[in-house]
Amino acid sequence: MRNTQNLKGNMSAINDKIQQTLKPNGGVSDQPVNDKGKNEQEILDKAKEEFLAQGGKIKKVNSAGSGRKRNSKRTTGSNKGKKNASTIGGRKPVLNCWKMLNIKVGTRLIWIEKGGAICTKTSAVVLDDYSMKLEVTYGKKKKVVDGLMRGEIFARSMKKLPCPKKPQGWDKWGVEQKGKVVSIHNMYDATTREQLLNRRGY
Repeated sequence: MRNTQNLKGNMSAINDKIQQTLKPNGGVSDQPVNDKGKNEQEILDKAKEEFLAQGGKIKKVNSAGSGRKRNSKRTTGSNKGKKNASTIGGRKPVLNCWKMLNIKVGTRLIWIEKGGAICTKTSAVVLDDYSMKLEVTYGKKKKVVDGLMRGEIFARSMKKLPCPKKPQGWDKWGVEQKGKVVSIHNMYDATTREQLLNRRGY
């Protein structure tokens, strides 16, 4: 009985030692070892053979079940209850037609120079309130464009001014209100989201 218990104990100890040197897939570690490590590896290999010859079984470690579980990001339901800012909330719609600012066909736009001065030689006229179409005039030269940005590009080219990489146009063009020139940008800022949507009509 004692011999049987010793055999079971030795087999268990050998199995534990073997498991410590095995990779998760059941193979032997492929890390480089020094001479001392080689001797230990040979001893373990021999012990493994004896262990298997005596009917022992080596239990493979399941790598899939080990280690920490990663916290998966919730995609379904994570935004439940959140409102889309572009449709509900504070974000204003893109300015895509003059009627959103209550600007009528035939309205004259004024070119605003750096520092707030007005260039009388440069102007534009609104051609369609269901779009952003303009006729830009510089002296005797005219050009029909489809928005403030292209209007700024044309005016700058006529005036031989450098053009920014992303011209917006609405800081350079304005309308006269109560004797003062108000930029299109300031008009847009002063108009509520609800007014913009109602005037747009869809």
